[in-house]
Amino acid sequence: MNETTLNKLKNKASAFASGALSRVELAAEERRLKAKFQALGKKVYRAVQGDLLNAMKDDPSVVALVGEIEETQKKIAALEDKVAGGEAEDR
Repeated sequence: MNETTLNKLKNKASAFASGALSRVELAAEERRLKAKFQALGKKVYRAVQGDLLNAMKDDPSVVALVGEIEETQKKIAALEDKVAGGEAEDR
């Protein structure tokens, strides 16, 4: 095999590994988002049971969860773009 062929093979393997890592990162962020939504859902459920929905917006833990959810959604969107861009390059 000549050097050009080896470089092409190396580049393809590197691109594949990078894409796989991006997909793993995306799955991890999606799991984090699911956990945050579940935590928020539990708080909402308790607030509904206790008729405390108006007080929820002032609860610092709820505000923090909402902020974390928004940040995680941004990370997921960026990773989805990265994965989609990597798949387009592979073609």
